[in-house]
Amino acid sequence: MANLARLPRLVPGDTVGVAALSGPPDPAALAAGVRALEGFGYRVKIAPNVHSKEPLLGLAGAAEERAAGYRALLVDPGVKAIVFARGGYGVASALPYLDPAEAAAHPKIQCGFSDVTVLSSWLLKAGVPSFHGPMVAADLARGLDPLSASFFPSMLEGRGPKEIFLEGEEGRGGAVLFPGSATGRLVGGCLSLLAASVGTPWEFDYSGALLFFEDIAEEAYRIDRMLGTLIDSGRFAKLSGILIGALSAVTFSGVEDFERLRSVLTARLAPLGIPVALGLPAGHRGPNATLPVGARAAWDGAGTLTFLEEIVSP
Repeated sequence: MANLARLPRLVPGDTVGVAALSGPPDPAALAAGVRALEGFGYRVKIAPNVHSKEPLLGLAGAAEERAAGYRALLVDPGVKAIVFARGGYGVASALPYLDPAEAAAHPKIQCGFSDVTVLSSWLLKAGVPSFHGPMVAADLARGLDPLSASFFPSMLEGRGPKEIFLEGEEGRGGAVLFPGSATGRLVGGCLSLLAASVGTPWEFDYSGALLFFEDIAEEAYRIDRMLGTLIDSGRFAKLSGILIGALSAVTFSGVEDFERLRSVLTARLAPLGIPVALGLPAGHRGPNATLPVGARAAWDGAGTLTFLEEIVSP
């Protein structure tokens, strides 16, 4: 992987671009999220394709159009950061129309999660870190919970927390599944996107990495299958450790059973012989702390993840 760029930090008064590489956002949710960004003191510029809708999959324009809308924000010197409108599906099909050299030549803060996981891995291949965090027509439109609000937008402004505690979701506390400490470059995102990226040119480099993953609304057997893909392909054998975020609405024949899910995770991950913990407050529901993808980080084996480097400039 290329040496990482240091991203210019965001300051109030800067212009934040809102991109749509996946589906078009709900107009009311987008408007609410834009108001939230403006409430932080930012100006907002919307990508030209945000309200487009192509007829086949209902995405925010054809792949070329979505890529062009993103590029318009990327190369605009007046846009200091890009926050994505929403996730869903579609980022991967836009990547062939993007140039990693162009992204490297215009390093700027980019923040999103879910389908944006694919873009984060693509950017990191180009030496550009990013943030796994709130999106405009999703988290920001709903309003941030206190933990999420303590990370966004402060992480984008270079004044965010230097560590995060594993707390779990919906009353489920953090738990160490397999003991041990670990240090490595923080990579990860939505599990289904990580599995779908295996063998692609943009998948994360897992060598010595500290991985986090989360997902939502999957049947447990599909979670098991995704993990199997990543394990059987040799990707997880390269990791230093795994931190598991929110696995919301994961069910067994339509019924949630967290303890049974925990047993599935334990059985799948035990053969790796690396530290594994549950309860990273990141994901589709509940707390969604802003995480620096690409930064070196350290897991202490007890409950604290520490960010060892900044990905934004002072």
